[in-house]
Amino acid sequence: MKKQTKFKWTLLFIVLLIVMSVLGSSAFILHKAKMQFGPADMRLSIFSRLKKACILNQHNTELKNPHTFGNVFERQFLIGESENVMTICERLKYENFIENEVLMCTLLSYSGRDRAMQPGSYTLKNGLSMLEIAQRIGNPNYRDIPLRVYAGWRLEEIAMAIDMLPFRFSGQDFLNFVKNTPEDFKNVYDFLPETGLEGLILPGLYYFKPESDINDVIEVMLDIFNKQVTQTNLKNQIEETGLTLLQGLTLASIIQRETLADDEMPMMASVFFNRLKLGMKLETDVTVQYALGWNETENTWWKTTLTWDDFATDSVYNTYRVYGLPPGPIGSAGLSAIQAVANPAKSNYLFFRASCDGSGTHQFATTYEEHLNNDCD
Repeated sequence: MKKQTKFKWTLLFIVLLIVMSVLGSSAFILHKAKMQFGPADMRLSIFSRLKKACILNQHNTELKNPHTFGNVFERQFLIGESENVMTICERLKYENFIENEVLMCTLLSYSGRDRAMQPGSYTLKNGLSMLEIAQRIGNPNYRDIPLRVYAGWRLEEIAMAIDMLPFRFSGQDFLNFVKNTPEDFKNVYDFLPETGLEGLILPGLYYFKPESDINDVIEVMLDIFNKQVTQTNLKNQIEETGLTLLQGLTLASIIQRETLADDEMPMMASVFFNRLKLGMKLETDVTVQYALGWNETENTWWKTTLTWDDFATDSVYNTYRVYGLPPGPIGSAGLSAIQAVANPAKSNYLFFRASCDGSGTHQFATTYEEHLNNDCD
C-alpha cells in the first residue's frame, strides 16, 4: 500500500512537472512573440495563439527582412470594399510587396489585424519588411487621402473638396498656390502657363499620403498631366490644329462643360473650330457661367438660369462679348475632351443645342434657320 501511494505521488509530481514545463514553454513562446510582433489577439483560442506564435517565432528573420520591389521609391496598394484577408495577402505576394502570403496572413491573424482591414489606398515604401507592411495596410492611420476631381470642375471646386478632407493645408492655400504658381515649379514643368493651373489638373481619383504637403499634391497632379498629355502625342496634335497647348485646353474645358457625351465631343469641337475659322464669336453659356463665378442664390459656381444681364457681363471670359477663345481654361477637361480638340470631326456645323429627348446629347446645325428648327416646342 505504501509503495502504491508513493508511486501515485511520484506520478502526480511528474505530471505536475510536465504541466509546469508546458505552461512555462507556452508562456515563453507567447512572451517571445509578443516582444517581437506585439500582443496576440485575445479573441483567438490559446491553442491558436500558441500555434501562430510558434510560426512567427520560427520565421522571425523572414518577417523582419526588408523586401525590395524594383527601382521605384514607393508604390500604392489598394484594398477593396469587403475584400477578405486571404485575397489581400495573395495580392501582396502577386504585386511583389511580400514573398510569403501564408506567413503574412498568419501575422495578420495573430495580431487581430485581419478583423479590422480598412479599404482604401496605402502607399508602401520600397524596402519595408513584412512586419512593417502588416502594421500599415488596412490601418486608417496610414491610409492615403482620396481626392476625386470631377470633369468640368474649376479650381475653386477642387479647393472646396480639399477642405472636406484631412489635408495639412486648406483649400485657400491650394488656390493661392495654383493661381500664383512658384517659379521653381515652372522651371520643372516648362509647359505651365502664366495664367495659373486652371485646366491642368486632370479629372480622376487621386491618392495622397497622409503627410503630403501642398507641394507633394501639386507635383502628383502635374506629373499625371505631364504623363498623359504633354509627353504623349496629344500636345503635338493640338498644336497641329493651329492652337497652342493652353488654347487647346481652353477649348477642351468648354467642350467638357457643354456635354457629358464623349462620343459627340469631336463633333462639338468641329463646331468651335468652324466658328473660329470664320471669325464668329463662340457664344457659349459655360464661359458666361465661369465669368460670373459663385452664385449665392443657387449655391453653385455654375449658375444655371442665365439672364440677359448675365450675357452682357463685362469679362474676357464672356464669349458672347469677345471674339476667339477665353484667355485660359474654365475648368478641368477630361482626356476625351482634350482628344476631341486634338482630333476634331470634319463638318460644316456652326450651331448646336440640347436635344429635346432629355438624353443630354445635342442637335447640330449648319445654318441658323436649322438651329432654330431644332428648338424644343
